[in-house]
Amino acid sequence: MNTSPNKGFPRVFFSKFSKLSLISALSTLAAASASAENRAPKELVIAAPFGPKSSVPDPRARQNGWLSNRAGVSETLIGLGYDMSMQPRLALSYENLSQTQWKIALREGVKFHDGSVLTAADVKDSFAKLDAEGHPAYNPRLSKLLGLKSITVEDTHTLIFETETPNSAFLWTLTEPSAAVMKDGYDDYPLIGTGPFVFEKAVTEKTYVSRGFADYWGGAPKLDRLVIDAIPDGAVAALALKSSDVHLVSNYPEADFAKLEEDQAGQRFAASTTRLFFYQPRMDGGPLANDALRQAVSLGLDRDTIVAASLAGVGGDVANSMFPANMTSWVNPHLMLPYDPAQAKALLDDAGIVDNDGNGIRELDGADVVLKLRTYEGRAALRPTLEISQAMLQQIGIGAEISIGEFGANNDALAAGEIDMHLQAWGTAPQGDPDYFPSTLVATGASYNIAGYSNPDLDALLEQGRSLFKTEERQPIYAKVQDIVNQDLPIIPLFHKTQVSVGNGKVIGYQIHPAETYLASPELDLAE
Repeated sequence: MNTSPNKGFPRVFFSKFSKLSLISALSTLAAASASAENRAPKELVIAAPFGPKSSVPDPRARQNGWLSNRAGVSETLIGLGYDMSMQPRLALSYENLSQTQWKIALREGVKFHDGSVLTAADVKDSFAKLDAEGHPAYNPRLSKLLGLKSITVEDTHTLIFETETPNSAFLWTLTEPSAAVMKDGYDDYPLIGTGPFVFEKAVTEKTYVSRGFADYWGGAPKLDRLVIDAIPDGAVAALALKSSDVHLVSNYPEADFAKLEEDQAGQRFAASTTRLFFYQPRMDGGPLANDALRQAVSLGLDRDTIVAASLAGVGGDVANSMFPANMTSWVNPHLMLPYDPAQAKALLDDAGIVDNDGNGIRELDGADVVLKLRTYEGRAALRPTLEISQAMLQQIGIGAEISIGEFGANNDALAAGEIDMHLQAWGTAPQGDPDYFPSTLVATGASYNIAGYSNPDLDALLEQGRSLFKTEERQPIYAKVQDIVNQDLPIIPLFHKTQVSVGNGKVIGYQIHPAETYLASPELDLAE
């Protein structure tokens, strides 16, 4: 049987046909190659509330990891899924060997941005920098949460982590963006991570720029470049989108989003998060060291009205404890933070905090109670929440002076007694575990326990919660932690946030993560 491709065709005709086809194919490939080379780089510009804290923001220090993680530069050993479940990332597997030992096996073939291959020794070296005072990665807060005693390199891709004490939150803590695995940088690569994007440059408090990494272990990204521009004012960010200066506003003003919802207009994204808006009152001095006054403040705040006014009905839900309803395993469903101005007034009357001179403001220790409240820019709902709170407190006879500052400066002012309450917005479970938020904010001596709160019973519960490894055993512990916080009010929860974002209609592959820790991915794209 003749199986020659020439069968049925004269040899001379087949020869001419092949040459013409080859020439045509080569011409098409050349044209496509020229088109790819000549096309403008695919660059996505995102407006975000906050910018980098330095020109070379090491992800392991301060809050740099969140921005770096969102920009796709740095990665952690373990990640959080969009259902808040623990998932492999740089670690291919992880195993609890004992109450204090954890075995972690790395993915093979993962490359750093400088082309070197990730090894277990690199991981150990990266974590060692958390305790190196003076190094850009120095992070005593994260180091305390990890509680590491030692890291042993078993082989090229295997490590044994050992903690000082039993710590059931350990693996969850490895999901925090600050637990990034990095190499020390140099001129060409100031920050060397493993993510889908390579750090290019940062302008302090303004811009963070990264470029696509073709050798990323999870596949080359579709974008050539990603730019995150800090635009703290949501209204200004919305105008930037309208004028095509940005392609996406990650934190869109709620009132404007509500109008888009009503009109069914724009490229809209919305998802519940674990972010809590709350007041942190000064506990170790000043008027709010008085328990009755602190309780009255909470009772005097109408959270339903605050959510309706500040979030336009699209941006969140009233808080009854520190954890939102989407943390189904950990939220204490029996708790309430009621609005009851009559009870607030009765509490103040019983405590002798009354208006003796008839000027409309109650007095404590002979002085008018005028609380100094402060917040910061960057999240659209903070300012109106502060303003509404001022009006509500006046209704129960408590004066309030409000102002806007910088987050770190506000904490310093609270610690120094220069202000009485700091209105903040925190992700309560960036690690997916219930221990992070109370251990960071309300445990005695915690890194962000700026207000000076201390309760030995709560500290003991947190220690117990970290020593237990089964969810069903830990649940009653953290339910009680929430109960104590609602009683003592070292934080005064207001509402849990829904993030709303708006794109220009061309953004592809964007998702809002419940912990707000992820954004850039290989799938993130911009339609032509």
